[in-house]
Amino acid sequence: MRTYESVFIIRPEVAEADVDALVEALQQAVTGAGGQVVKVDKWGKRLLAYRISSQREGFFVLFELTGGGEALRELERRLKVTEPVLKFFSVRVDLERKKVEKLRHRREHRAARRQRAGAGGAAKATANA
Repeated sequence: MRTYESVFIIRPEVAEADVDALVEALQQAVTGAGGQVVKVDKWGKRLLAYRISSQREGFFVLFELTGGGEALRELERRLKVTEPVLKFFSVRVDLERKKVEKLRHRREHRAARRQRAGAGGAAKATANA
């Protein structure tokens, strides 16, 4: 199973109840396509770096989902045809997380090895004295 993060921006004049309904509909679309929404994070209204469709701010929402490419394609298809959505961006994050975990494991292993070598060296120094 692959893990994706998808951020999308909704028009700022959309009511909070409509945003909740849209998020719920998108979650059901992902689960219907064989995926699973792991996390939904509503960031709220924020200023945009540049104007998008003559809008200066937007309502940001982050989806973290797992599943095959079909679930992501369905989510992106729905985002394209949904009127209040200004922009969206999806990224595969499972490979990056795997790399970070591997580096963390290596650091821990090296630190443990240094600690054992340092403790062993100190014991030999006191024995020789």
